[in-house]
Amino acid sequence: MKILSGDEFGIIRLTSTKTKRVIDKYGDLNRDNEIIKIFKSPLEENKDNFNLYITSKYDTYTLNWNLKKIISSFKNKENKNICSTMKNLKESNFLINGNEKSEISIINFSKENTFKSNKKLIPIENPNPNLRIKLSNIENSNYNKESVYLMYENTPLLLYNIEKEKIEFKGKNLPHDELGLRIPIYDTSLYEVKNNNRLIYVSTAYGEIRLYDLRASPKPSLNKKVSKYKINKIENAKYNNNNNIIIGDCRGYCAMLDIRKSFHPCKTFKGNAGSIKDIIGVEDKDIAIIGGFDRYVKWYDYGHGIDDKVFVKHKINSLCLLDFEEDFEESEQSEIADSEFDKNSEEEDNEDESNESVEYNEDNEEKEDNEDNEENEEDEDNEEDEDNEDNEDNEENEDNEDNEEENDNFSDEEEEEEKEIVKEKKFLNKKKSRKN
Repeated sequence: MKILSGDEFGIIRLTSTKTKRVIDKYGDLNRDNEIIKIFKSPLEENKDNFNLYITSKYDTYTLNWNLKKIISSFKNKENKNICSTMKNLKESNFLINGNEKSEISIINFSKENTFKSNKKLIPIENPNPNLRIKLSNIENSNYNKESVYLMYENTPLLLYNIEKEKIEFKGKNLPHDELGLRIPIYDTSLYEVKNNNRLIYVSTAYGEIRLYDLRASPKPSLNKKVSKYKINKIENAKYNNNNNIIIGDCRGYCAMLDIRKSFHPCKTFKGNAGSIKDIIGVEDKDIAIIGGFDRYVKWYDYGHGIDDKVFVKHKINSLCLLDFEEDFEESEQSEIADSEFDKNSEEEDNEDESNESVEYNEDNEEKEDNEDNEENEEDEDNEEDEDNEDNEDNEENEDNEDNEEENDNFSDEEEEEEKEIVKEKKFLNKKKSRKN
């Protein structure tokens, strides 16, 4: 992918997700040239030569990116432009800008990308002078292609028709709270459901998401608080074949919310610090591009769990996706290269395995030889032990025989002595008997 980013000093940088660095830039460092919004011309079909519509702090101009040349410009030094959007009606371009005084400027471009006409109008008047009416954002409408959504502070959502110059839809505020106090209104961004254009999800500066049904009722049918801080951007996302929304607030919290489960966060995009100013959801891809005050252009492939970033030195106000197909082809080539690399690595792994197997076999043979030698040594030791045991047994037997012989000799002598004693007794008895 190739992504354009506009920062607070008027520098436009072109970032490549393949090389992961800034490959081109345009502009001079000047705080007065702060970029508000960047648009690519919808009439341009040539990828090599295209024009950009850029809304800066005090002027709006058309830039040829390849030539780095401003084709036409429109000065508006009196009023500070704070929001911008672009419509393509009947093969003509309309750039709609809003300023601090809630004035809407509609700039019509010709096919040569030069300014054709300009007109100003104020669609609403301030009914309450105690409340400040401030335009916060402008978004395109698919429900009625000739209209745009206008979001204000202290004024409900408006759908304004450019051709007819009238308000087609005006929202109403929610009922008062339990204490009877008015609920504040401060819409910041919206998401229009593609399959059902009459359903509008609107984010507020109070961390809420409101659901409007353009055909049912001007009051919000749903109001859910999803963040503690101001939500700057809400964008559509498709995950697991379901329509979800991605929100980014002023404290770096960015998450994907499941519409079917009462805005329960199903994905959280970590690593963001500071205010998130712009989010791009790539159509038919599980990819989200995020930019903000942390000075990084980040992209998240939430379908595969891949994320990366590029440092661009300054705070980002706006993002613009140039193309996706070229980088997709490059990614295919890189996949082929990766596959070749994987094959080579597999071959190397196989060679390593074969070498390891040879070494393993040699080690086994050595181990077997050592085991055989040890067994032979053990057998010899056992034989020696057996011989020693036999010798000891023979010696014991000899000793036993000697003892037996000694015992036999001793027994013979005792018998002879006993016999002599018996003879003496008999002799003495005979003498006694004779005397008697």
